Amino acid sequence: MTPSDRILVVSNLRVSYDRIRAVDDISFEVGKGEIVTLIGANGAGKSSILRAISGLVPYSGSIIYSGNELRKNIAADQIVAAGIAHVPEGRGIFGNLTVLENLKIATWQRKDKEQIAKDFENV
Repeated sequence: MTPSDRILVVSNLRVSYDRIRAVDDISFEVGKGEIVTLIGANGAGKSSILRAISGLVPYSGSIIYSGNELRKNIAADQIVAAGIAHVPEGRGIFGNLTVLENLKIATWQRKDKEQIAKDFENV
């Protein structure tokens, strides 16, 4: 895989919660057009890896997205603006809203109103 084919490069990622190490030195790459899964038992660190990539937990190591390093001091909303979002499964975070209202909330940082309308129509 050439450097220009890499969308996400995670190198030597470590995530700890106090003295408990949830992720210890994991590295992987995701290329253009690839579908990659994280598989493991409960407590294996899957969610911690995703939370680190999304900027939701502190980490050590390197995370590069579209050629730009996501430094540890970048806020989660800036990471979302760059194109990465963490959507937890089954949390019902906006369960009191309609599907359309949830979709509208998901576009709050987007500026391309015409494309948003096309995306809603496509969905």
